[in-house]
Amino acid sequence: MLGWIAIAGAILGSAVTAIAHRVPRGISWVRGRSACGTCGNLLGARDLVPVLSWVASRGRCRHCGARVALRYPITELWCAAWLLLLFRTVGPHWVFVPLAFWGCLLVALFWIDLDFQLLPDALTLPGTLFGVTAALMIPGGGWHAIGGMAVGSGLLWLLAWGYLRIRKIEGMGGGDIKLAAMMGAVLGWQLVLLAFFLAALAGSLWGGLLILRRKGDGLTALPFGTLLVPATMVAFLWGNGWIGAYLRLVRGW
Repeated sequence: MLGWIAIAGAILGSAVTAIAHRVPRGISWVRGRSACGTCGNLLGARDLVPVLSWVASRGRCRHCGARVALRYPITELWCAAWLLLLFRTVGPHWVFVPLAFWGCLLVALFWIDLDFQLLPDALTLPGTLFGVTAALMIPGGGWHAIGGMAVGSGLLWLLAWGYLRIRKIEGMGGGDIKLAAMMGAVLGWQLVLLAFFLAALAGSLWGGLLILRRKGDGLTALPFGTLLVPATMVAFLWGNGWIGAYLRLVRGW
């Protein structure tokens, strides 16, 4: 069972790489065959086996020898790991299906924001629908989704508004606010706050490293969506346990 789930995740990961490449470039990801980005040769079936094709070709196009980015097998393994960890968390429940697609869309958004500082509505809106669908499959999930979406998107909207008023420049785009709604639909208000904290912590470390390497300063813009995605997945999988442990520790004092 777990093997089939991992294979399904890797196949979804292969689709995610196509989505992350095509959507920000305005190319349909449903129509048209995949091709090498360097020589333009169409890829055959043996080029599209998740992970194994990359390993067998040693990370190069078999037509022109150009390097194939490491992100392709990473994405396929990431989506496979997401499905396995998700199954361990929710079990054989119908909620697994929308949450699987919700997580895979998050992975696509991670790469798109990293490359283009863009979070397309074409992914955040379906992602929010998947999240709401998943929430409605559990008791009380409707209010859970509403609270998470309100707190998540509302907080980021306030931060964006405050930054614009104080600094007179835009510090956060509308895509981040829509991504927060997609997150909140599944996480609820408590876990969405945890995800924000984890993303802000990672951003501080990233920014500090850029400053130390003299590649940025305190005003260097970072792709916040790229930070939010892994924070969201971590919060979903382990956040309740962390919050419970923290509350037990506080009560023990």
